[in-house]
Amino acid sequence: MAEHYQGKGRRVALARLLAVPLLLAGCSREQPASAPASSPPHSIATFIPTQAAQPTSAQPEQPADPGLGNVQDSGWIDGEQGVQLRHLRVPIAPAQVPLVVVRFDPRAIAVRVSYDPEKPRLLRTWFTAEQPILAINGGYFAQDYQSTALVVQDGIASGESYTGFGGMLAVHQDGSIELRPLRDIPYDADEPLLYALQSSPMLVFPGGIAAELEEDGQRARRSVVAIDQHGYVLFIAGPTSGLTLLELATWLANSDLEIDRALNLDGGSSTGLFLKSGPLNEAIDSFSPLPIVILAGRQP
Repeated sequence: MAEHYQGKGRRVALARLLAVPLLLAGCSREQPASAPASSPPHSIATFIPTQAAQPTSAQPEQPADPGLGNVQDSGWIDGEQGVQLRHLRVPIAPAQVPLVVVRFDPRAIAVRVSYDPEKPRLLRTWFTAEQPILAINGGYFAQDYQSTALVVQDGIASGESYTGFGGMLAVHQDGSIELRPLRDIPYDADEPLLYALQSSPMLVFPGGIAAELEEDGQRARRSVVAIDQHGYVLFIAGPTSGLTLLELATWLANSDLEIDRALNLDGGSSTGLFLKSGPLNEAIDSFSPLPIVILAGRQP
């Protein structure tokens, strides 16, 4: 069975499927995880699971095409040191699907994971309270807002690791960032991780290889964490329901973003991305309260 979970309506089903050992069968050619040869300091290429919250009754309005207008590709726009933003469209006939891409130099930016199942909130609220440079939704969670997979916050692990599928975003004690396929490098409880979260499926495997996902035609809002061939960290959000997971994986692997590996985060009503860095401002709110988020800010 291939990994192709779509949104809130399928999260309970996902939680029940987590124990199925053949979940990733046929999803992609397996390649060992390895860091890009030109990775800058504090960046290790690696990988992340999912959620099941109910949408809130009042969903915040989202612009259909935030910041892009009629432009096909804004190119990279500089924010503060180490931060860049790009708006572009993915040509998926008959539509042009907008994507927002934020690129970080890990030498300048620190990444962390925040997890609070007792007090889930919209991404806008997380961003206002924590005041990072960037906030994006995290992995999957159940109806009680508990993560369906491993989460590490401030060195304390909770939940159970995915086994044989999905991927993990990890921040080591020295601040280095890793994104890895769990089928190739399983989680070790003795790893001294500072932060981590897991999600699924892997969209691009190490070496820029697109995952061979089963196409089910389901289109949804999407969010992604990736590491490119130069070791830079990318966060990507699609604010409209325009892409299937297969279309997204194929496009990422063949785009000029030079993706080395990429992991799908919780999509659908969880998708959101906030950014404030110098002249750069982005505001895509989640439709549902989130217990897990990824935050990025200045290195201490």
